[in-house]
Amino acid sequence: MASVWREAFIVWFRRQAIASPTAEVYQRGVIASPAGRLWLFGVVAAAVVLAVGLLVAEIRGIMVYLGLSVLPIALLLTWLVRTDRYEPEPKTLIVSVVGAGIVVASLFSLIPFPAGLSAYVAKLVAIEFVFFIVLFLLDANRITGREFNDHLDGVVYGVSLGLGYVLYNNFYLLGGYVDLKPEFVLTLALEEFMYVMFPAFTGWWIGYVKAKYTSVSFGNLLAGFIPVALFKAVAAVVVVFLAGQPLPIRIVGVGVLTILFLAALAQRVSWALQDEVAWGYAAGRAPVEKAR
Repeated sequence: MASVWREAFIVWFRRQAIASPTAEVYQRGVIASPAGRLWLFGVVAAAVVLAVGLLVAEIRGIMVYLGLSVLPIALLLTWLVRTDRYEPEPKTLIVSVVGAGIVVASLFSLIPFPAGLSAYVAKLVAIEFVFFIVLFLLDANRITGREFNDHLDGVVYGVSLGLGYVLYNNFYLLGGYVDLKPEFVLTLALEEFMYVMFPAFTGWWIGYVKAKYTSVSFGNLLAGFIPVALFKAVAAVVVVFLAGQPLPIRIVGVGVLTILFLAALAQRVSWALQDEVAWGYAAGRAPVEKAR
């Protein structure tokens, strides 16, 4: 048990290759996915919303922010879906996880949190813990768990969860703000983009443990949540500190943080792909989902 908790911190800095994966990584899924129709519906819906936002001057500022904050996350998710080419995830499940993120955001919007640094950090860590529980339940479920084969899958589902949270959170926070100052749009968008990576780190760990260890306990999975929560708490403190600085310093500071976490996420995606190739996924051993 102690070795797993130590490993949860080591993987942040050094690759731990999984030479002999568990049978879980070859487990076939059972969820059918009408992928084309789902993505087409999403693109059309986004285009309609964007057109309305540009035509109606009163909500143009809100639409600019929503576009800047949501588009990078959507592009990140699209890249992950394309990268997960050996054993792609069902699009229906991805959309469902986005919906779960929306539900999480709606629930937290009902909880009053006091002002102050400690309350802000506590709220972000609490949100991250709920993300962890959602991903844990997704993995533990006898149907969806068959789609959650390894650490690359976990990244896809983690970003999907974060995207749903950002979608609802933006509409909730900005619903009453018509005159959004453009000079703060970039900073706010960077903060949203940075925070969405943390559930991806959590998902990566859950998939990593599932692929490496035959016997997986809740404690093993919780071990990986601890460093994620710590890094997010540190990032939140830095963001609050930068909020009191001149705008150029704030943008550069949040931008550097975002790049660092994005690089760490890209590195984990690369490690997961290397493992999948070593397991024979590229040679045709990847499990292919079949319709129920």
